[in-house]
Amino acid sequence: MSDQALNALTAVALGGVVAVVLFIPVAAYEYRRDGRLGAGDLTTLITGAVYGLSLWTYTLLPLPDRGDFRCRVAQTDLLGTIGLMGSPDDGVRVFLRDPAVQQVLLNVLLFVPLGVFVRLVLRRGVVVGTLSGLAMSLAIEMTQRTGVWGFYDCAYRRFDVDDLVVNTLGALAGALLSWPVLRRRSETPPSLPTRVTWGRRMAGMLSDALFVLMLGGAVAVAWRGLMFYVLDTGPHRAEQWLLQWSVPFAVEALCVLGLGRTVGEIVVSVRTESPRRWWTGPGRLLKLAFGIGPVFWLVLAPIPYRGQLLAAYLLITVVATFWTREHRGLSHVLSGLRLRVAVRPEPEVEARSETGVA
Repeated sequence: MSDQALNALTAVALGGVVAVVLFIPVAAYEYRRDGRLGAGDLTTLITGAVYGLSLWTYTLLPLPDRGDFRCRVAQTDLLGTIGLMGSPDDGVRVFLRDPAVQQVLLNVLLFVPLGVFVRLVLRRGVVVGTLSGLAMSLAIEMTQRTGVWGFYDCAYRRFDVDDLVVNTLGALAGALLSWPVLRRRSETPPSLPTRVTWGRRMAGMLSDALFVLMLGGAVAVAWRGLMFYVLDTGPHRAEQWLLQWSVPFAVEALCVLGLGRTVGEIVVSVRTESPRRWWTGPGRLLKLAFGIGPVFWLVLAPIPYRGQLLAAYLLITVVATFWTREHRGLSHVLSGLRLRVAVRPEPEVEARSETGVA
């Protein structure tokens, strides 16, 4: 496999991991701003993560072994590389095959998406998009020139001052190309949904699953580090397994009993309502007992076929959200709790309230 193909595969794989890690904060932001997480938002999340990793892989990878490469001399003459480009008068095919032309074109194309993301995602102007390209390019070039900030004795990739110019031009081009899309966008923000949709419920459940897995993974890593490097007593796998699942369950249980919501429901801005005030406590207890409680019990309980039972329970839970009224799901039906969207006040209502009109 070529280095370019390996770099692309690495960017896609690691970008996917980054997208999964960022799903919870992105979902929380989108549901509070727009009340929805659309296909475009997910596409932006994935492509942005893959693109960010591709900047790293294509400019710094593969990392050579120390002492197994030739130090590269920096190119500090402005237009030194650009000046080596051939002339289009020699023919388009000959011109495009020129290594100097290919390097300039690829560097421009590599930074066009950065200008697009800054404009469309961060909602910044052309100047900020262009300066972001310059800052990112400078960070990459200095990392190359310093041998990954001293990790290597010398630069294994060449610092080229012309790259700063063409990379910045690429970001400028991306920012300018985004202008028609921004122009077509409506200035009036879309109205926030007032009903809990099935997609919102699925996003909340996925957030719960990711939260449990990531927090449990962090607890497991911390526990193994404590056992190996501090106490020097070995892995203690049984205790690690118990902590890995108990800590996320404790956090989820506190959220359900104290707020009536799981972590995932907090992420997607969904709240619960009790039909009677006195039923709030018992309802939350039943929500815990029929919601995430069985999941953790099936994970930790030493019973036969627990994997199959867990899969069956999760399937029933997901299906129940589709068929029950208002997508309440199994735990809310059995606990008698209703689901509501935590609606943000409309801007004009907030303004009237602040001025004392409302």
